[in-house]
Amino acid sequence: MATKILVCDSIEPQGLRMLRDVGYQVDEHPKITPEELKAKITAYDGVIVRGRTKVTREIVDAGAKLRVIARSGVGLDNVDIEAAKEKGIQVVSTPAAPSTSVAELVVGLMLSVLRQIGYSDKAMKEGRWIKTELIGRELSGKTVGIVGAGGRIGLTVASILKNGFAAQVIGYDVIDIKDKATKIGFEVAEKLEDLIKRSDIVTIHVPYLPSTHHLIDAKMISLMKSHVILINTSRGDIVDGKALLEALKNGRLSGAGLDVFHDEPPKEDWEKELVSIGRGVTVTTCHIGAQTLEAQRLESTMVAEQLISIFGKS
Repeated sequence: MATKILVCDSIEPQGLRMLRDVGYQVDEHPKITPEELKAKITAYDGVIVRGRTKVTREIVDAGAKLRVIARSGVGLDNVDIEAAKEKGIQVVSTPAAPSTSVAELVVGLMLSVLRQIGYSDKAMKEGRWIKTELIGRELSGKTVGIVGAGGRIGLTVASILKNGFAAQVIGYDVIDIKDKATKIGFEVAEKLEDLIKRSDIVTIHVPYLPSTHHLIDAKMISLMKSHVILINTSRGDIVDGKALLEALKNGRLSGAGLDVFHDEPPKEDWEKELVSIGRGVTVTTCHIGAQTLEAQRLESTMVAEQLISIFGKS
């Protein structure tokens, strides 16, 4: 009997072709609801999700035949890993796939805030020539603090900044990153607070865990130099959004580039206010870090390769 794979979110087709080519039955339901997933999962050996679908304990328990949960992407916060472990279900993901895509967006957000690109573009489209209002800052020579510098994305950001922009880079991670830092040529901060105090730009690249919830909170923001720019492309709740909003409103921080949020899309008034701050103070994108053709294709094929490695050919 053919291995059956349920695809719950939109996946680039190349990887799905690979699965079908080895004889798997691949059923695509990119808009499946939690109730539908619970009912359907019982018949499948493997399931592929991106960020939209939540594989809860209830879903895991319903997967009578389920052997593999495959996350096309980086984070696993939408998968109940403990429930899967208890049932002997393997969980795989593709953390390497979007490294370049996310890192390039990070640098794009830095430049957009520094040069008020979005604000200038909006004014031009409205027929306003606001050149005298636009005194930007250069990325070259800035001290950029990378929180989570030991991961693939953090290291890629460090390399781009060092080699492409002659920025001064400080990295921090909970693991030993001295060898990686030496290879790329950036400084290692022993404590997060040391990085925070010295950086002109702070960019976040850590997974969302109980230990990283509001890692950047009001206290951490108070340690930053005035006019710092904060970039977050990791997970929204790693930053205390309300504290960030207050710091931007009172001028404590000069800007923020945000690709991730507490709610996606934002629902609460405070977060809607955060994304709507004008004059280029906030530059916001709708969680598009991995939304490039190249990253999507690589995520898809890497998921397929892992599933084929586990199940073999039908």
